[in-house]
Amino acid sequence: MKVRLKTTSASVPETRRLVELRAELAALDAEAAAARVGARRVDRALKTTISLCPECLAYVPALVFERNGRVIAAKRCEAHGDSEALLESDARFYRLSNKDHNGRRFAEDRVFTIPKWSPPGQEACCGPGESCSDPTALGAGVTDQRNNRTCTVLVEVTDACNLACRVCYSDSKGDRFLPFDGFVKHVDRLLDAKGHLESVQLTGGEASLHPRFWDMVEHLYREPRVTKVYLPTNGLTFAKPAEADRLVRYADKLMVLLQLDGLTRETNRTLRDADPVRLRKRLIRRLDAAGVPMQLTMTLAQDVNDEELGAIVDLGLEHSMVKVIALQPVTWSGRYDLDVDPMRRLTLSDVATRVLAQARVRAKREDWVPIPCSHPNCGWITVFMRRFGLVHNVMRYVDLDEAMDDVAY
Repeated sequence: MKVRLKTTSASVPETRRLVELRAELAALDAEAAAARVGARRVDRALKTTISLCPECLAYVPALVFERNGRVIAAKRCEAHGDSEALLESDARFYRLSNKDHNGRRFAEDRVFTIPKWSPPGQEACCGPGESCSDPTALGAGVTDQRNNRTCTVLVEVTDACNLACRVCYSDSKGDRFLPFDGFVKHVDRLLDAKGHLESVQLTGGEASLHPRFWDMVEHLYREPRVTKVYLPTNGLTFAKPAEADRLVRYADKLMVLLQLDGLTRETNRTLRDADPVRLRKRLIRRLDAAGVPMQLTMTLAQDVNDEELGAIVDLGLEHSMVKVIALQPVTWSGRYDLDVDPMRRLTLSDVATRVLAQARVRAKREDWVPIPCSHPNCGWITVFMRRFGLVHNVMRYVDLDEAMDDVAY
């Protein structure tokens, strides 16, 4: 099966549907919830939530539960029937959040608690990081994000791209460019609302194709209320030495997020319909020598490049300016021209397990923890320190609770 999905913002009827589903799911116990969505062989119910029908993308009720050590979501669409999808291959990795408000929790021992963030000048009456308000209150609407902390702002400046990847969550293939004045206005409005932004990411498409790309970088670099500037790229623009060298001026505030899905021709042809590995490796060496911080971003697809995880991690550890290695299982949205099986996909635990098995690093499963600035099932993190040519995992020495207030959303 091949899939191409299009999504749009929620309309008034859709928002009403969300409100109705919330109320219905909150009233169901575990047994009633299983019956409501047609869930079978439920070892342990974890929560009810709102999901999407895989056929029509309508909002539907869902039950998240354990079965044979895995975590499954069962859902029911009145038009297209029952379906299941794998959420986590290893149930030990799955967490609930204290901010899960689209249903009912049944496993309080699995809750990962993230303090509530309050906008500047609007501290909650119970004190910083706390709230006395009803956590299920809808406020201005179920999609209102104004009172969430902003970890990273993604500004889509173009839908143009110089690759035609078979896997692209944004389905980039256009020629639209965000006007520079509009870009400045959007960023300034958000800064006025938030007071400060930890990071802003210029994205697309391929953002470096924007005719005023460098003006945008300069604007963010000079803005004192923006701490970090992220530049995701496929690397083709910066394969030109003169373009890569222009990044050096911004190195103290900038990080290049370089797409690197694998080191084999077959992997890159399958995912990107191109084979830019050699130029990307040259770019890594050039930026490393110039002192420009980098993140290697690997998009992972089952049976395509999941055996190359270790090679990418090892390559990153060889370069001191590679500060982050992001390992991202594919999302089946936008453009995805590979086979799809919702019960057979890479999950977070699969990625962690493969890193431990393939890379030349020493770590344990317990060294992986949820990224504390978002939902605990959005991503997990572990931290290594390089010193004197040696690599040590230091995650066990990080006090996550102490850091939580600084990064919670």
